[in-house]
Amino acid sequence: MGLTCGIVGLPNSGKTTLFNAFTASRADRAIYPFSTTEASEAKVAVPDARLETIHRFIETERIVPAAVDVVDIPGLVPGASTGKGLGNKFLGHIKECDAILHVVRCFKRPEVVREGPVDPANDMQELDLELALADLDTVTRALERVSKKARSGDKQAQAEQAVFARAKELLAEGTQLRTLPWKKPELEALRPLFLITLKPVLYVANIDQDDLAGGSAWAAQVRAHAEATGAEWIELCGDLECELVNMEPADRAEFQRELGIPELGMPRLIRATYHLLGLQTFFTAGPKEIRAWTIHKGDTGPVAAGVIHTDFEKGYVRAEVYSVEDLVAYHSEAAIKAAGKLRVEGRDYVMREGDVAHFLVSR
Repeated sequence: MGLTCGIVGLPNSGKTTLFNAFTASRADRAIYPFSTTEASEAKVAVPDARLETIHRFIETERIVPAAVDVVDIPGLVPGASTGKGLGNKFLGHIKECDAILHVVRCFKRPEVVREGPVDPANDMQELDLELALADLDTVTRALERVSKKARSGDKQAQAEQAVFARAKELLAEGTQLRTLPWKKPELEALRPLFLITLKPVLYVANIDQDDLAGGSAWAAQVRAHAEATGAEWIELCGDLECELVNMEPADRAEFQRELGIPELGMPRLIRATYHLLGLQTFFTAGPKEIRAWTIHKGDTGPVAAGVIHTDFEKGYVRAEVYSVEDLVAYHSEAAIKAAGKLRVEGRDYVMREGDVAHFLVSR
């Protein structure tokens, strides 16, 4: 399954810095607002040490990690939903994303231009409001469209009208729609609108190098806002991450030891995003390739097989499954089978995190 994360934030919050750290690229960074005028996109390999663990015991021609598409969306400003700044040119990019990484400035650096003092709480509220106003415009147009059908007695249109009317009222108040419970039929009515405020959000507190533990009052504001709006948060220092990711491995490891940083922020960020979206990983392994695949928690064997090829879901017969831990313990698939640890699972099997699976499908 494809996964796309959109990086948003006010100008000079550190979005492009985070994108560079995320992707190990060198997209242009600038100290003035609106220096970035085009969205940047990159496909990022999901780091997973289990791939190499599997390779220790299974020879293969190639190793293929899971991937995440990351989009760096130029800074939005108050009034963006009505065309101010760079306008709503980039709101379409956000609509296409599965999750939003909202970067919040929690650092000083006076050379990075900003009007007024650093104020994470206000920054988050301003951008959240712009996204709500963008959704308000979308819902208002949808409500006008279905209301015409509803007046003619169309039952589906009447149901949609009620849902859209509720959403419009909430958005007019600046409410993030994800913070409220929605019934499944309501979500199905809203889904075709690709509403931004329904998308899961991970707030990223972009902290100073002297606050790597994220203990500042600014980072605390991000945590409090995330908790209050049904989102999650993570702290990292974008500048430091950029330095680390572009170092030689040996130099990076030494620098991390000196700073007391056990791992780079990017793996932490991806894990947080997987958790945010309720995702998990399974593997396939053979002589041609060892590959990581992304599925939702709770997906069954047929759904997982369908991620490999759409025809496999319909033709699913059974799966032979074991864990990475089984492979480490027994050293080969043959030994796993001999020990009775190779499980044969049918169509109702719910995939587990870290499963290694061989699917039998009918043609």
